[in-house]
Amino acid sequence: MLKFNAHLGFQFNDLPFLQRIEAAAAAGFKAVEFPSPYAFEASQLAAHLTQYSLPLIQFAAPAGVTKGLAALQGKEEEFREGLALAARYAKVLGCSKVHVMSGITEQVSAAPRFMSNLEYAVGYFQDQGLQPLIEVISPREIPGYYLSDFGKALQVLETFPSVGLILDLYHAQLLTGDAATVLDQFYERTVHVQVADCPGRHEPGTGMVDFAPLFAALEHRGYAGWIGCEYRPSSTTAASLGWLKLHNA
Repeated sequence: MLKFNAHLGFQFNDLPFLQRIEAAAAAGFKAVEFPSPYAFEASQLAAHLTQYSLPLIQFAAPAGVTKGLAALQGKEEEFREGLALAARYAKVLGCSKVHVMSGITEQVSAAPRFMSNLEYAVGYFQDQGLQPLIEVISPREIPGYYLSDFGKALQVLETFPSVGLILDLYHAQLLTGDAATVLDQFYERTVHVQVADCPGRHEPGTGMVDFAPLFAALEHRGYAGWIGCEYRPSSTTAASLGWLKLHNA
């Protein structure tokens, strides 16, 4: 059976952040993710997660207004400081997977810098017992985001065997028009899946993506990871959860 977790950056966001953890548990979720925990003390977040028995699946290293630092010129020191901060949070929060975001840049020479910073992140996180993750994000959602096509992601994954992929089926559909083929191509390196329908980025069933074969493919392959509900509810979060019953979640 597939496992679906709440994304507290998108769901229950009519509530103050810490109350979203309680709301996710009340809605029946068994795990959560959120990109940026740094507005709170790690111990405070850990206490809330423990209180409601919700493990944290993944979060991002500090990203700032540029949505990441890995591909940005002159940000190498800030990038490394961010990795250290993420490692401290990861240990307190009991989360071993950290998303290393590339950032927004229009520099055509960003590729060597991005790969160099990832090389450092891979080595540093290995020493900390953590796994770095990457995600391909459509420029429709984040204009200018460096890691915005699956060709670049493939280069990363071929170069760094320990890097895992967050496969967001919404971005895959936006970028290629064929999320199923992307899932098939990148399944072996996928450690976390995210879903939203396309267009609109609302809950599954509100757009044109046929999720039934995508979920069937994951089940057939024995996918044991989590599927993050990274969508904008078309009304309230509670009202948007009916689709989960169709998938035995």
